[in-house]
Amino acid sequence: MYEQAKEYLSMGNFPSAIAMYQKAIQLAPNQVVLYRDLGKAYYLSGNYRNAEETIEPLLKAGEVDDQAFQIMAACQAADGEKKKAKQTLQHGLERFPHSGILYHEMGKVEEDEKEEVYALETYLDGIKNDPGYRINYYEAARMYMGTNKFIWTIIYGEMFVNMERQTPRADEMRKTLLDAYEKLFFSPNTDNVPKYGRSKKEETIKNFEQAVYSTYIKLSPVISDGITTESLTMLRTRFLMEWYSSYANKYPYSLFAYQDEMARSGFFDVYNEWLFAKMENLQQYEAWNKFHDGAMSKFDTWANEHALHPEKNEFYNDRNIDDLFTKKKK
Repeated sequence: MYEQAKEYLSMGNFPSAIAMYQKAIQLAPNQVVLYRDLGKAYYLSGNYRNAEETIEPLLKAGEVDDQAFQIMAACQAADGEKKKAKQTLQHGLERFPHSGILYHEMGKVEEDEKEEVYALETYLDGIKNDPGYRINYYEAARMYMGTNKFIWTIIYGEMFVNMERQTPRADEMRKTLLDAYEKLFFSPNTDNVPKYGRSKKEETIKNFEQAVYSTYIKLSPVISDGITTESLTMLRTRFLMEWYSSYANKYPYSLFAYQDEMARSGFFDVYNEWLFAKMENLQQYEAWNKFHDGAMSKFDTWANEHALHPEKNEFYNDRNIDDLFTKKKK
């Protein structure tokens, strides 16, 4: 019955899911997971009061996981009780300090209140403490796109797309990645541009972000004719070569290791086609697939067998974001 209720929930059939959870609870009234998922079904159906009434006894009894805190806070936020939602999430994070879903929910509440700095800081906390939870990469990449730090959109956006590969949200992020490369190379930027008669000073690389940025900028001639799937494939292939000769030992990073693994396996060109081409030009993407019959399906098989696994010890973001948004007082 529990499995059937979950199936109804995944299909969006909330009334049937609720009815099935209620019947299951009658048979097994001490199973906490049934109450938690019933609360989730109530929340998704828009019945926030019933959701809170279902989850609250679990919180008081201490018989909960991080999802119960997230559901309760989401209901409170939906009812306009943002302060209560933050308190619930703070209590949840005290108990589950490595819960990506709680950091994500807190970030959403902060963003709803137009607290962009605190929202992005919270999403970054989620990436640092729970690197396997993909949604915080999506949120951070999206927020960085509204700043001048396009490098982080490129990094976090690609991390997300490899962790959530075949969804409308992933397609949206692929388009964002194309835009981020366009802005990185073709937006006016006076930083480090020498005045006439002065030579450019040799840059001292102080952190991961600068290392990635400077490596890309050195390769600017590769994309001087514009951002296309073909030029990005060349750019990113050269980037890997430069990175592994200069920075890989100092800044080991799972995304670049994953790209390198694809390159060594002969899939990097196909991967870049998968990542960018459909968003750049659908007709050209379909033509490429006809000409390279079977290449994409072979890559999909490889990718399903070789998932990207982010590591906890690779959080290199210095979180220097106070000047990116207007920070309000708490």
